[in-house]
Amino acid sequence: MTYLIHPQDLVLRAWTRIKGFNDMVIGNNIESHTLLELATEVSQEWTDSWDEDQGFGSSDGTYMLKEFIDSVIGLVHWKNHKKEYSTKFNPMLEVVK
Repeated sequence: MTYLIHPQDLVLRAWTRIKGFNDMVIGNNIESHTLLELATEVSQEWTDSWDEDQGFGSSDGTYMLKEFIDSVIGLVHWKNHKKEYSTKFNPMLEVVK
């Protein structure tokens, strides 16, 4: 399948570019296969719903990345039974506790 952004690229972008993401993932023992599953769900949803005539720019990619990170945060909140993380633009996208 051809994705707007491949799921592995979403994980890599979050891991290498988003402040606070690594600490959250490592601190909560989120496994790499779980990250890839969540990224695949997000990539699939965006690709299926995206109008082919509409361009896909860098800001669109940022919001897809945010949705992926928010899904990881949702998993962490579910596992821990408390809300302690969120995404924030400060001025760039980051994970805050």
